[in-house]
Amino acid sequence: MNALARYVANAAQARSGLNAGVVIGYVVQAMLGSATAILFLIAVFFVCSDWLGFGATKTAIGMCLVFAALFVVAMIWTKLAKKRTREIAERALLATPPLAATLPVIATGLRLGNTIGWRRLMPVALLAGLATGLATEWTRRERGRADA
Repeated sequence: MNALARYVANAAQARSGLNAGVVIGYVVQAMLGSATAILFLIAVFFVCSDWLGFGATKTAIGMCLVFAALFVVAMIWTKLAKKRTREIAERALLATPPLAATLPVIATGLRLGNTIGWRRLMPVALLAGLATGLATEWTRRERGRADA
């Protein structure tokens, strides 16, 4: 993964906190929420109330509490995974300098300008400079908020 792609991925993860663990957590939450409703309706009326002899009310409350507890655990796990992802991405952003114009980049740009022609290269160079400036400003604002 090149530096630009890594920087964009880290910036996106720092903003959103999304990674595979968070997405899996959301899927688990959806599945457990659905399972809670389905098992609640099925178990209350057909299995638990008659077979265990607790009655419909006690069985319904018990099943609801078990799956609600699992749902809460999944929510907490997802929140912690999201927070951990943000922290890792922010540390990675702090470890690498923002995309700045270094000497090799400037030298390559001058060679491209002479080869391709400045009229063709100027709009691309202006857009690249604007994107670099915005990325630097965005990173500085985020660091300023994190430090405060």
